[in-house]
Amino acid sequence: MKYYPMYVDLKNQKCIVVGGGQVAERKVNNLLACQAKVTAISPQLTEDLQQLAHTRKIGYLRRTYRRGDLEGAFLVVSATDNSELNSIVYHEADQKGILINVVDDPQKCTFIAPSVMERGDLVISISTSSSCPALAKRIRKKLEGEFGEEYGDYLKLLRDIRDEIKQKYQFREERKKLLEKALELDVLPLLRDGKKDLAEKKVKECIL
Repeated sequence: MKYYPMYVDLKNQKCIVVGGGQVAERKVNNLLACQAKVTAISPQLTEDLQQLAHTRKIGYLRRTYRRGDLEGAFLVVSATDNSELNSIVYHEADQKGILINVVDDPQKCTFIAPSVMERGDLVISISTSSSCPALAKRIRKKLEGEFGEEYGDYLKLLRDIRDEIKQKYQFREERKKLLEKALELDVLPLLRDGKKDLAEKKVKECIL
């Protein structure tokens, strides 16, 4: 199956995670990082999930999943070790047109979670379309060695410069040329050495 790659804004979207183990915990944390409104459904939770529920950072239904629990949800992750329950969750989500991922069961997914590498606002995702997730993880680890933490600072600098260019220059072609000029500068070594001010100065000088 060929999947359509996309990034989804989950801010304030209702997302449900069925399950309360370590896998569910990881899924919940990933959703919270995207500012989703998360509810976990499970008779038991890990200690960290219990803390999130206690501090009301997530909603919590302390019981087994029931039909109707997906009402109003935008996205659902079923992360239990009960294949029959996972199947019930999948079919309800599919009937309601809700995005659903059943962990480790691609046939019961309308979306899959890729292997992800993050450096600040830089997000690189790798997918093998469920053919071999282990290969996606291996590729991600290789990329982690090629893209250091300085890329997070680099992207922040480029974002600020882009905003400044948009304010100072009216025409699109002019903006494009200046941004390309900024991109050609090799400031990554400076950022890698912690010389953020010098990198910023060098980039700003090229667009004046």
